[in-house]
Amino acid sequence: MAVLPFNRRHSAMNTTSAAPTEVRPSELPAETDRSPMISVQGASKVYKVYARQEDRLWEFLRRRPLHQRRWAVRDVNLDIHAGEVVGIIGRNGAGKTTLLRLISGVATLDAGLISVDASLQTILELGTGFHPEFTGRENLYLGGALLGLSRRDLHSRFDEIAAFAELGDYLDFPFRTYSLGMQARLTFSLAISVEADILIIDEALSAGDSYFLAKCFDRIRTICESGKTVLFVSHNLSLIQRLCTRALWLDNGRLAADGAPVEVCSQYEASVRAQEAERLAQEHRSGLASLPLDSGRRYGTQEVQIRGVEVVGPDGRPEHLLRSKEPASIRLYLAGHTVHQDLVAVVTITRVDGVVACSLTSDEQGLPTLDLQGRGCLEITLDPVLLGPGEYFLSPHIFRDHPLPRRDDVMDYHDRLYRVRVVRSGRDYDVAMEQPARWRLLPWDGALSDDDVEE
Repeated sequence: MAVLPFNRRHSAMNTTSAAPTEVRPSELPAETDRSPMISVQGASKVYKVYARQEDRLWEFLRRRPLHQRRWAVRDVNLDIHAGEVVGIIGRNGAGKTTLLRLISGVATLDAGLISVDASLQTILELGTGFHPEFTGRENLYLGGALLGLSRRDLHSRFDEIAAFAELGDYLDFPFRTYSLGMQARLTFSLAISVEADILIIDEALSAGDSYFLAKCFDRIRTICESGKTVLFVSHNLSLIQRLCTRALWLDNGRLAADGAPVEVCSQYEASVRAQEAERLAQEHRSGLASLPLDSGRRYGTQEVQIRGVEVVGPDGRPEHLLRSKEPASIRLYLAGHTVHQDLVAVVTITRVDGVVACSLTSDEQGLPTLDLQGRGCLEITLDPVLLGPGEYFLSPHIFRDHPLPRRDDVMDYHDRLYRVRVVRSGRDYDVAMEQPARWRLLPWDGALSDDDVEE
């Protein structure tokens, strides 16, 4: 946590071999009636990455580089004006936290210029400025002093801070005994008690419980509606779209998109889906080819082999990202050396936590008799997909129909070799399945008497 003064400006003080970026006055934006509260021009931050810790010492002694350079933030330009609520999204390692640290002055620039023309309050890490051996009560006074509050000011606000944190007797326990959720409560409660023009929040609140998170976001919503400038990082895209007036998408340290939250989140989701589809496709291509028979993940007599598995979308094209409540198909490419009769094919779909979502069986779902001569493609149509959002494993297998199947009847079994991801259209609910339903409003039929109904 930190409160930074008015009219703060910091530029690159580069300690690497790269020269700092110089910003000439002619390149600065012209003054307008609505000057930005935060101006970021060509901001860049690079870190040295060592393969081994001892390479730091050897680099110093040998006077030659033993590190790789990783750009956490690279050439970012943006202006943020008073009253804007800006959400920052991106995958892990995209540079979101680094950008906030640069704006708040916690980290130094390697190139570029950042100016902040307002007081600024940040919540970057849990427990920043708190002593682990001090109690929560003592740490509120310590943290308040670091934030610029006098003991008298903190004393006048103490009851309000303690009431928001809702730590009860734990307020007099050592801070080191707190869970991450309790640390989040104390950190956030103190931070929002300080008046500042700009509030910056990293993912520190991700450690809180659902009740306290809802309470925090209600307070953040109130702060947003009061006209304060707010920047916060979140992986919750629906929250970004509800609270923010603007969204930034960082990708590998660069500003990939800047604009209306709905549009930026849609672009980000499309990019994530494309990357996930490529990753899953690569797993499909390499998984079966590199897996030896009888490895524990694949076994069977191999009289009939499953040569390939393909998941296709409603347009018939291969797809590894499916949408719930839309049709999709699973195709099994089979090959046998002779004529085989009375076969049964099964595809088991299992969630990544091990829960079996469903089992699709040919003889129970439209194909009572499966005979194969040579090669064939077996298609299973899901119309629609009822699985809830998340990742799933496919376990296809084929065996000889028998009242009591034995291991010798299994011809080819692929145990969780294929992965698909299901995404949900509309609101982002974490559900196990999508149950079709019809809603209608009926007239009151008098089944309940007036005495049974609470007014």
